[in-house]
Amino acid sequence: MRSFLRLVSPRSVTAAPGEGGPAPLLVAAVDDLPELPGDAFVAALSRETSAGARVLAYHGRRDDDRGVVLTAALVRSRGLAVMRGRARHDRPLPSVRGPLGAHERLLERTYGLQLAGPPPRRLDDDILDPRDMWFWPAAKGPTAQGRRAEPGQLVDRGPLRLYCRGDRVRAVELRALPERDVEAVLCTRPLGHLPALIETLRGEGSVARAWAHALAIEGLAGGPFDLACAVHRGVGLELERVACHLAGQARLARAIGFGVGAAEHERLHAVVRDLLMRLCGSRHGHGHVRPGGVREPIGAARLADVRATLADFRDAFAGCSADMMGLRSVLDRLDGVGAIARRDAHDLGLVGPPARACGLPHDLRRDLPGELYRRHALDVFVEYDGDCLARASIRAREIEAAVAWILACVAEAVGARPTALAGLAPRHLAIAAVEGARGPIVHLLETDRDGRLLDYRAQDPGMFAWPGLAAALRGGSLTDLQVCGHSFDLSLAHDGRGAR
Repeated sequence: MRSFLRLVSPRSVTAAPGEGGPAPLLVAAVDDLPELPGDAFVAALSRETSAGARVLAYHGRRDDDRGVVLTAALVRSRGLAVMRGRARHDRPLPSVRGPLGAHERLLERTYGLQLAGPPPRRLDDDILDPRDMWFWPAAKGPTAQGRRAEPGQLVDRGPLRLYCRGDRVRAVELRALPERDVEAVLCTRPLGHLPALIETLRGEGSVARAWAHALAIEGLAGGPFDLACAVHRGVGLELERVACHLAGQARLARAIGFGVGAAEHERLHAVVRDLLMRLCGSRHGHGHVRPGGVREPIGAARLADVRATLADFRDAFAGCSADMMGLRSVLDRLDGVGAIARRDAHDLGLVGPPARACGLPHDLRRDLPGELYRRHALDVFVEYDGDCLARASIRAREIEAAVAWILACVAEAVGARPTALAGLAPRHLAIAAVEGARGPIVHLLETDRDGRLLDYRAQDPGMFAWPGLAAALRGGSLTDLQVCGHSFDLSLAHDGRGAR
């Protein structure tokens, strides 16, 4: 049977210039990608996932009255692959569900596509005893036994609506909130203005988003690969990972009442943010990555500063982490709370630390290492309990690994220089992926016949975290709401629109 998947080939698809092995970048000529009808596209996608491929991104683009152009990026053993299809508004698009559920919900909400397929699998803790159904609406009159029924409680937190009986969460509804198509604005701006906009697109993860954007632009412009530049970017990315994980650990410690641990994590978080400030002029890493290279290279003085700061940080964090993860009171509060089974994590399409806490070893730094992470491998950690304690443990271990990685290879970042880029290739598609602190950041860019941006899609891992949080809360206690939310690095005061 003919394969409609496109891998690296000399003519149509290329990896990052100068890189060997699987790379987190794919560039393809649009005219060389076969466009399948919607049902054939979904059938081919289903076959690939059944064969072990993992869907990294699944996006759509309106094409006037001809329907919606579908693009799927898949992670396979040989690298990144792409598929193209077309859905029509007058014909239902088959649904795969499972790990593609979050992608399909977004396609349905954004483009109004009709999805037809099997209903989503109900998680075990979502099956209610019929005897509990009496409280769904809260009873106002006497029951058949002459007693007044205890009213159920309805709790709204961000995009979540929780139905409770007493303090037990009996069911969770993930509400579909209006989407803000912020990426559409990016196609109307000059290329030079995009990096600053990308960095502030959604919450944390500025360095990861800027790197994904730079990879895609450099792929379309045919920019050269520079290992020193990649190490420079990797240092910023791992510092951002450390900072995000520290902030998450601090919020988690405060949610369980461990104020001393929260204060120490917040102090160390400030140390890392200040180091980022000295490196690039922004505590959030703005300006650390730019298409074509770097804005300010790391010199000898900054190299010594990074080494000295992280050496002191490593010792301080070792004691801080031992205090938090070794206390019996902390372990008792986190152990078994918000647990998700490995099968459920796979069906929900979890990514990042929540997926690795459930036994799913998904990490682009290992799956699509490119030249940087092939030369400087970084440990990927996996836990199997899938609860809040496992998620906290993954973050603590990733902090230690990121600091060790930076100290081992930061010297190779000295000498990174910017490179001028040519114009973007016309009628081309670029897919770039970077493993951020919460999971993969995926940017998909497509150009028109004149080399201008026709479509820009920026995928954030938050779109997978919210369904995971909903699953973790089912059957648990309402008092675990904040703890579970912070273990997923989600803010329940957030409306969910910025963390698609």
